[in-house]
Amino acid sequence: MTAASQLQGSEWKPLRIGDDAVPEESSAFVQFQSKGRLIGHSGCNRMFAEYESRDGQIFIGPVAATRMACADSVMAREAALAAALENARTYRRDGIQLVLFDSMGQPILELRQTDWD
Repeated sequence: MTAASQLQGSEWKPLRIGDDAVPEESSAFVQFQSKGRLIGHSGCNRMFAEYESRDGQIFIGPVAATRMACADSVMAREAALAAALENARTYRRDGIQLVLFDSMGQPILELRQTDWD
């Protein structure tokens, strides 16, 4: 199994970032591509990073993004999403649900797979 194969090729919609729910109408997504590349959209800007995942561990970042300005609430969510991705150390995938955890084992990002059909 390659380092990224468990998540490679999957696309996910953020549901919760920390304690905050992501609005259903948000266009935010994260896609784990081949060769350890992550792309996404925060709801405002496109995001890019490298990732490595193996045996329930994950390392993402640093996250780079385009620089469009949006509403303050969207920009705050974008910063929280980037921070959650960069702070993720472990993950649990259960079907179409994915939870990323920080180094203390706290859930920091909950996502639902959007390409499962």
